[in-house]
Amino acid sequence: MMEVIDFLRNNPFLSGLLLGFVAVLFVWLRGLLRYRSLSREMAKLKESLYTKMQIDAKGQMARENELEQLRKANEHLRVTVRSLQSKPGRAEIRQLHVYDRAIHAMLARAPGFAPTWEMVLKEAEDEVAQAETGITAFMRKVFTSQKQIPTEGGEQKLIDHDDSGKD
Repeated sequence: MMEVIDFLRNNPFLSGLLLGFVAVLFVWLRGLLRYRSLSREMAKLKESLYTKMQIDAKGQMARENELEQLRKANEHLRVTVRSLQSKPGRAEIRQLHVYDRAIHAMLARAPGFAPTWEMVLKEAEDEVAQAETGITAFMRKVFTSQKQIPTEGGEQKLIDHDDSGKD
């Protein structure tokens, strides 16, 4: 061993070369260990990415199925609404709702509309009450039962109005 040390002291090139090999060996071993740890970490990341992609794919499929079910339910409800709107008397009820909303809007916007409306409404209620309890109610029942309900017009009109153009 002493001979090797003396030989290296006498030849500085060989001692530098030996020191370089030791340094290279040290760096190579460190790199090899780092490569193994990075390979393990990359394998774990790939596995977690694969798991995440599977979960996302299942979630996407569930969302698509739910969306398709909601579309079917929406179409079913749309058909139901159309069929309910086409039933006799629905157009008149819808028109009454429109009038009700318009009246409430007028009550809120027009300052002079409310008192006049209340007076006219009271008069109309009194007239209807008299018509329902008096002789006019009896006459209306007698003559209405003899009339035929129109079938050509499609729906029975609940509200009569004059279309002659008078305001």
